[in-house]
Amino acid sequence: MAKRNEDELAIGEDSFMDTIANLVGIMIILVVIVGAKGYDAARALAREEAHDQIQQLQSPTSQAENLDRDLDDQLEELEKYEIETAYRNAERLTLVDRKTLIDQEIRKRLAQLDQDAQEAFEVEAQAKALERDLEKLIRSQGDLPEVQKQVIALQHLPTPMAKTVFGKELHVMLRDHQLTVIPWDLLVDQLKSSARATASRNSQRDKFEDVLGPIDGFLMRYRLISKSGLMSDGRVAAMGKMVELERFELEPTGEVLRESIQESLAAQGRLRGELDSSRSSHTTVTVWVYPESFAEFRMLKELLYKEGYLCAARPLPRDMRIGASPQGSSSTAQ
Repeated sequence: MAKRNEDELAIGEDSFMDTIANLVGIMIILVVIVGAKGYDAARALAREEAHDQIQQLQSPTSQAENLDRDLDDQLEELEKYEIETAYRNAERLTLVDRKTLIDQEIRKRLAQLDQDAQEAFEVEAQAKALERDLEKLIRSQGDLPEVQKQVIALQHLPTPMAKTVFGKELHVMLRDHQLTVIPWDLLVDQLKSSARATASRNSQRDKFEDVLGPIDGFLMRYRLISKSGLMSDGRVAAMGKMVELERFELEPTGEVLRESIQESLAAQGRLRGELDSSRSSHTTVTVWVYPESFAEFRMLKELLYKEGYLCAARPLPRDMRIGASPQGSSSTAQ
């Protein structure tokens, strides 16, 4: 009996231990499940906070990009406006010159009329002028006398019709109310020799750029392009490669000589020296003029006309460089 009781007691202890073990296992499983759900919730909350922060950071960035685009559009519109203003000023100068030509033609035709017809025309003109004066006097009766108005004289240059420049051409720049002679021929000669060396260094490229100078305070930035195709020397045609100029631009440095119109045309002035060295009255002075210097251009044109020199205008907007290309147009002189 004693042994049987011991066996039953051992069996009961085993069952109790199994129950405790099961309870501990169940508690561990519950802890794992609760921890996993808490981890998933924490990850979801972290993702939401990170997404909100990214959106908050992206909003100022997109606003800055929109502002940059608006600024670029405004700068483009401003550049178009400056170009349009420059060309409208050039048109105005052309219209003034055309009016001068019309006045000359009227005087020429009046001179061709016979004496009687001319006298009759002048009498009729005087009669109409007197009638206008009489009407003014009638309308002004009882009114106070008008203050004498200042007379503004418009000076017109009797220039010939415009024609394309093909002869000797001297280039100058009018900027900030001052004149600078451009060493155009020296820069072009230097370009011819420099372009060969640049082409040999970049023989494997289709397009390349380089800078030369400064010469008399001007830098020349030029771009060359390489073309391949069928070429002929007049006798034999073969595939070959050719390098040609696409465009060049001139950039003035702080070393350029700037003079007023009077200083430049004085005995020791730079423009006077260039005109004297050309020794030809058929030299055309091409003026690259910026918007603020149109008044100086009119003065220069008048002074050059008195000396028998032709003058061609090249109006430019404020921020555009002086430049040329093989596809560009020739200057038009008057």
